[in-house]
Amino acid sequence: MDRCLNCHGTLKKTETECFLCGAKVPRETNQTIFRRRFATVVRIMFFISIPLTIASLFTDYTPSFAKCFATLVVLTFVRNSADQMAEKKNT
Repeated sequence: MDRCLNCHGTLKKTETECFLCGAKVPRETNQTIFRRRFATVVRIMFFISIPLTIASLFTDYTPSFAKCFATLVVLTFVRNSADQMAEKKNT
C-alpha cells in the first residue's frame, strides 16, 4: 500500500490522486527506476574504490595511488550528481 506524500493517507496502487486531500500521486516510471539503480551502482563503486585507494599506498597489487585517487575524486562528483538527479525527480 502506498501513502500520500501530503497527508499520509492510504492509497491503492490504482489510484491517481489522494481521496483525502486530492493531491496527485507520483508514479514510478522506468526512467525513475533507472535513475535510482544508477545512483546505487555509483555508490557501490565509490565504496569499493575507498579501500582500493588505501591499499594502493601499501601494496603493488593495485593500480597506482594517483589513478585510484583520481577515480575516487571522479566517483565522488558522479555520486553526488546521481543522488541529486534521482532525488530531484522523485519529488
